[in-house]
Amino acid sequence: MIKRKNIYLTIVSISISIVLIEVFLRIIGFNKYEFTGYPPNYLIEDKALGFDINKNTKKMDFIFKDTQYKIWGNEIGCFDEKKNLIENEYIFIAGDSIAWGYVPYNKNWATILEKKLKKKVLNCGVPAYSTIQELGKTKKILKELKVKPTLIILQYTFSNDFLGDYLFPQYKVKNNILTTNNYLESLEKGEIKKKETESKIWEKLKYDLNENIYFFRVLHRSHSLLRKKIKNNYFFNKENKDRHLNESKEKKNLDYFNSFFLPYIKHDKYPWIKKAWDAHIDNIFEFKKLSDSVGAEFLLIFWGDLPDYTHEIFSQALKDGLPISLDNEEELFLFLKQKNIKYLNLSKLAMDYVGYKSLTDKGEKLRNVLIWKNDNHLNIKGNQFMYEKIYNKLSNDNIFNLGITIK
Repeated sequence: MIKRKNIYLTIVSISISIVLIEVFLRIIGFNKYEFTGYPPNYLIEDKALGFDINKNTKKMDFIFKDTQYKIWGNEIGCFDEKKNLIENEYIFIAGDSIAWGYVPYNKNWATILEKKLKKKVLNCGVPAYSTIQELGKTKKILKELKVKPTLIILQYTFSNDFLGDYLFPQYKVKNNILTTNNYLESLEKGEIKKKETESKIWEKLKYDLNENIYFFRVLHRSHSLLRKKIKNNYFFNKENKDRHLNESKEKKNLDYFNSFFLPYIKHDKYPWIKKAWDAHIDNIFEFKKLSDSVGAEFLLIFWGDLPDYTHEIFSQALKDGLPISLDNEEELFLFLKQKNIKYLNLSKLAMDYVGYKSLTDKGEKLRNVLIWKNDNHLNIKGNQFMYEKIYNKLSNDNIFNLGITIK
């Protein structure tokens, strides 16, 4: 009886302490929890596309690293202004996060292009999309809009789109949060595995608790900082780094080679890769045919890997004799030329800008210059760079009637 009473007293004491701490934190105004990444309900499930931007969403905070700005979805599910601003001559943009932008709306390359052209540029890029999803979304929107574009721009990410098409749908929305759906279990065999139904309820619950309970906020932040410190100490420990490297050398197969670099594996090495590649480039050609069918010009903006975050793994893979080819980009460009598809190799221009010669070049010349310091997306200056190169391409190739001089 006394033991049970002590347990009750302990529980009551802890509860009172938590309540007092909660009151104290509210009095001092402890910082509000901020959800990093795409906010819950910004991306929603879509039966045909896997997922899409939620239509008519109010402005919400997108927190990316140390940056925060407003994002939204208009009435056709694009991070852009309302569609009623579309006139007879406009540009339609399809793409992934490079088009959607990891910068404020007014700093995005598409928005800058619109201001300079003084013609509507409808940006319908969606984070984590691949070519097949971009094609589906474009068809859906053009069917809904009465006015057809005079130019369609496909922002294409080499390292994402091929894998995303093969795994389609690679991502899904679970409990209002984007998560992995399918992943490549073996690069050698091409086996696709569905991610085990891993409930995202905890992610949503964590968000709600952080929003409403200050005490939980303190515990969560303390836990996150501790985990980060432990992780950094582990991976920056020379002994652990050497051990992981030796394990990779011993394995000597493709399974340790990150599937993110799938496009650089020699396409004729494994039958499944060749088949998947042919299906993927057919999706690109479908974009060209769609553009032709609506009387629009078509331009593909190529964004490939960069040495800043690939040189180590490519150098190691080549050293281990893995069947990869850094010339696979040229195979794509040859296909584009054969199909009379105009393209702009933006990543090559970015590499030239800082003096890179190859994807195996050492250094981090683009970080904090055109891409974010701790991320591979274009920063504000990078978006300005992208706009300028696209504008020059449109002007030099007479793709679009610009009517103004670039500044």
